[in-house]
Amino acid sequence: MFRLSAILVSLMLILAACTEVVTGTYEGNARSGIISNFGSGGIRLRHLDALNALRVERGIQPLQLSAALNAAADTHARDMKAQQRAWNFGSDRTSPQDRAVRAGFYGIVRGENVAETFKSELLVLQTWLDDPASRASILDPEATHLGYGWYQETNGKIWWVQVLGQAFPEPVAMAESK
Repeated sequence: MFRLSAILVSLMLILAACTEVVTGTYEGNARSGIISNFGSGGIRLRHLDALNALRVERGIQPLQLSAALNAAADTHARDMKAQQRAWNFGSDRTSPQDRAVRAGFYGIVRGENVAETFKSELLVLQTWLDDPASRASILDPEATHLGYGWYQETNGKIWWVQVLGQAFPEPVAMAESK
């Protein structure tokens, strides 16, 4: 099973190397560059596909992208840049749950993974998978939705945020009885 996961992630890395990079620099053996605005939505879809391949292989339900969690992730990525540190607390001391609710997510945040690097989105995913706590949140069977965001500085450094949530059914308004 792990071998199939490694092959799928490797294929995703190869595909990622072919797209989204406009200009490049090198850090170690990882190519990075400026993420173009055109087609940047593909980053979220590639990330979702890689996560879902891992989850389905283990019999775990696939995740759905959440616009609210994406917004929370994007906002936190910008905030981490302002703070100059990758961590789970906002500059206003908000938690991942606070930010998700503020962005309109109706549910519970099951996990949040953060990183600062010059590496591509799939190399960051591999780093998270190598960390037991991050891997546990990615493979949490209670998670149903994904938010993925980033902020890139002009020097190419990228602040990454992945939010996994368990969405609740929207409450239904009760009709007034007469």
